[in-house]
Amino acid sequence: MTGYTHHDDGTAEERWAEAFAARGGALREIGVGELAELGHLVVVAAHPDDETLGAAGLLARAYAAGVRTTVLVATSGEASHPGSTTHRPSELARLREAETAAAVAAVDPGATVAFLRAPDGRLGEAPHREALTEALLAAVRGSGAGPAGVASAADGAGSAAAPLEGSGPGGAPVASTWFVAPWGGDRHPDHEAAAEAVADAVRQLADEPGGSRIRSLAYPVWLWHWGAPDGAEVPWDALVRVPLDDETLAAKRAALAVHRSQVEPLSDRAGDEVLLHPGMLAHFERPFELFVEVPAELPAGLPAEPEPQHENHTAARYFDALHESAADPWGFESRWYEQRKRAILLASLPDRRYREVLEVGTSTGVLSRELAGRASVRFVGVDVSEVALARARNRNADLPQASFERMTVPADWPAGTFDLVVVSEVGYYLDPASLTDLFDRIATALAPDGALVLCHWRHTIVDRALTGDDVHAVLERRPDFVRLARHLEEDFVLDVVVRPPAVSIAAREGLA
Repeated sequence: MTGYTHHDDGTAEERWAEAFAARGGALREIGVGELAELGHLVVVAAHPDDETLGAAGLLARAYAAGVRTTVLVATSGEASHPGSTTHRPSELARLREAETAAAVAAVDPGATVAFLRAPDGRLGEAPHREALTEALLAAVRGSGAGPAGVASAADGAGSAAAPLEGSGPGGAPVASTWFVAPWGGDRHPDHEAAAEAVADAVRQLADEPGGSRIRSLAYPVWLWHWGAPDGAEVPWDALVRVPLDDETLAAKRAALAVHRSQVEPLSDRAGDEVLLHPGMLAHFERPFELFVEVPAELPAGLPAEPEPQHENHTAARYFDALHESAADPWGFESRWYEQRKRAILLASLPDRRYREVLEVGTSTGVLSRELAGRASVRFVGVDVSEVALARARNRNADLPQASFERMTVPADWPAGTFDLVVVSEVGYYLDPASLTDLFDRIATALAPDGALVLCHWRHTIVDRALTGDDVHAVLERRPDFVRLARHLEEDFVLDVVVRPPAVSIAAREGLA
């Protein structure tokens, strides 16, 4: 599971307010002079409402200054309520697009709003991230081919596609163009992908006439929820502030209220709960907005490093950054919840010993140590994060049967067969097609008398298309596996499946 969800209380805004007050005038302010030189403001939202949470005040100030503005919304947020029984994803997408158009119109009636309609939760996939980069380039260059769903904010969503107007002679950028996008350090893969798309666009524009007049700013959204003012992950030195007067702040509050699908329950049914609770919204009712000043050569919020050379580099960078920000980001060693869940999983294994064990999503290797201790021949732990794997190797260095490999499953897969495969808190990071591929891989690699253990968090996970229950339902529909055991409680579900027929532990030992 992620290290946070919208259900968490998060860091109280009072703590952030104290930190801002203690810094006094240390945070540099974007002044009237800088706004006066701004010719084109391009705001990127990974999901509908990001633009309002992070930059509604800036949009309002740009409108008042007569600045041309474009809002690019990468996904339509259809995965915001995966457990809803009242709204299908397509209905949520239409609702959230309409809310976004109305919210932007409340602060900037002249803005052009474009919905790119990438799949929610999958913006990091190369085609979708590249489409966002192309839309950014088109906005600056004045391409005649606008993205789908382009409309004036005052017109609402869903009008026919229209070209983004040119911004200078010969298609050169305007004197000063600002890209404003989600911060890549927000611990959300779609936010990171949006930041990468902006960085790609900035790099491509750098050598063009006027490219030096491109400025990149990033707005944190989830940092204020999971972060702490004294945390090393807060980019204090790079933060700049945009002050909001009473009228602008009131307009931003009104725009936030328009996102009713997020700030109010969809209904009183389970799965329709409110997503942005008052404690979360308090971070966006400040009399200023904060942005991270992003150097042109770096993706927003991420350190400089070589690009990982494997298929899903966005996921790798996301989880690398997550593990770099904390020694134990999931609380495997500190939380009783994790310790208890681990004990239940181990107690559910149908055999005392195994020859070969595979763990998919090994993270820092806490569970790995217990599983490797049950393997007589070899244990293989795979994960997409090299940072996590380095800790796993160090933790288990005294176990000669244990090895750890960097892989992006299901595209990558270790050789050989295994009589135990453990997949814990991984499935909901995959799209349905990849999840099916994962189970296909396991079916091929599992020994005839082997067992698969699947364990997942059951609560909603922010901007994930699948829940833990969805993952287990996909497995349950497969005829090549039958359930041997299940543990189900409010927080997590654990299934042990084998090839048919399932023979109970007592029957195996002649007791039944």
